Amino acid sequence: MDERLTKGVPVREGVAIVDGRELVVWQEHLWNTGKRTRAWFVPPEDGCAMRIVERDIDLDPS
Repeated sequence: MDERLTKGVPVREGVAIVDGRELVVWQEHLWNTGKRTRAWFVPPEDGCAMRIVERDIDLDPS
C-alpha cells in the first residue's frame, strides 16, 4: 500500500472581470503524484461566456 501523503498546490488560474471585480473562474493544482487537476468555482458552462485570462500563480512571495 502506498503511504505517500497527497498534497496539491495551485499553479495556474483563470480569471474574469465581472462587474468591475476580478473573479477566479478555475484553479489548476499540481499534486505530489505529478497529476494536474482543475477546480471550477463557476460552472464550466457559465465560464464559456466569459473572457477568461489565464495566469500562473507564483508560490514564491519574495
